[in-house]
Amino acid sequence: MKTHLWTSFAALLAPVAALGAGAQLSIQQVQATQNRWPHVRAYVNVIGASGSPIQGLSQDLFRVYESGNSDSSKVERVESLEAAQTGASIVIVIQASGAMLGIQDDIKKAVAAFVNGLAEKDQVAVVDYGETAEIVAPFSEEKGEVAGKAAKITFTGRSFLLYDGLAQAIQLYAAAASPGKGGAQTLLPAAKAIIVISDGRDNGSATDVEKVISDAGKRRIPVHAVAHSELDQESLANLEMIARRTGGTYRPAPNVDDINKSLTVIKDYINKMYVIQWKTRLDHDGKDHKIEIAMENEGSSTSLKSSILVRTPDFVDWLKIGIITAVILLVVIGGLAIYLFTRPKPPPTRFCPVCKRAQMPEWEVCLFCLKSAKARLIMQKGAGPKGKTWPLVGKIVSLGSGPENSIRILDGAVSAKHAGVALSTIYLLEAGKTEHATFKVMRAITTALDVPAESIAEFRQVLDAAPNPRRRRNPQS
Repeated sequence: MKTHLWTSFAALLAPVAALGAGAQLSIQQVQATQNRWPHVRAYVNVIGASGSPIQGLSQDLFRVYESGNSDSSKVERVESLEAAQTGASIVIVIQASGAMLGIQDDIKKAVAAFVNGLAEKDQVAVVDYGETAEIVAPFSEEKGEVAGKAAKITFTGRSFLLYDGLAQAIQLYAAAASPGKGGAQTLLPAAKAIIVISDGRDNGSATDVEKVISDAGKRRIPVHAVAHSELDQESLANLEMIARRTGGTYRPAPNVDDINKSLTVIKDYINKMYVIQWKTRLDHDGKDHKIEIAMENEGSSTSLKSSILVRTPDFVDWLKIGIITAVILLVVIGGLAIYLFTRPKPPPTRFCPVCKRAQMPEWEVCLFCLKSAKARLIMQKGAGPKGKTWPLVGKIVSLGSGPENSIRILDGAVSAKHAGVALSTIYLLEAGKTEHATFKVMRAITTALDVPAESIAEFRQVLDAAPNPRRRRNPQS
């Protein structure tokens, strides 16, 4: 049991232990597209000191730092290219000069086995070079068709324009990234690789080796070299230099059988590339942003990192805007609904008991009646300010604190049914007095001489006839 636990623990530590001196982490591609936003993918190689890919690194070892941010973005998934099944775009460059004539069948068989063994989503192309660099087969998912075209290559060239052949391979990627006749780009898998089978010699390419390395670096395309020479071995160092400077691998193939083995190792190297997916916090503004990917082992000084400039897509996120707009509308509608259900209900509409017209809440007196009345009651002393006016409309006008009165006087000293005024003919009365209020009835006349004495007596009789419970306590009023 203990042996089993130690074996499992050692297996978990083995990938981390391989990250010794000489290990490297390199970012090959970063895929930031509008249709997958805000999820971004990076294709990363982690190579040990021996030059072999380090497999089995767990997700929690990787960090992604965007635009200098010290906090890592959320890494959602880490898996191999083979497990992700996103495919790779590969160009095989074959030296088709007479120097390789004796092993042409071996090369064709090795290339056919490599091409036919690729995954379904992989796309592959073939370029050969001798006296010129030519495209044998453009990028295609039809592996059998590409292998068939590669089998027809003739190895008769007297020259060996290696750099032109590599430049032609890089141009295939450039052509795929540019709009075609229909105005659309050819969509290639993001993982890229050039595999060259050569003896490393070049005798007159129009393209300089430094330009080849520079162009491959700009497009983040590693050049993997299968080095075999039927002549001297010195020129093989040229292939090793190109592979090292472009982030590829160098596989010497001293024997013919080693060509097939080297292609198998390179295919495994490509398939074991890490696909890291994270949720980006960058803006989709069409600008370049620095992304740094690191492999950090907590509790250890081991740390590998690499950075790359990535241009984010420039687009308007209508879905996000729509969601935000919908949320705002729901909040507004919800708030309006809450207000409608919880707001204080308005008081019922009051109507004037005389003219039956609707009254405004702030009206204490019917302004319609006040305007049309030929006589008014003006407060001289009592509840309310002096000069407060009520219209006298109708034949009988009741006064009191109760709501049923024509004129309501809200005062504790005023009884519910305090007094009444009977109007037959409207005259000016200089002063009238109830038990607790003094007022006068007025209308527009020229002089007080127009008031007959019998009218004044009639008005006083109406006041005396009004019920008043306090009259017994104050009979002299």
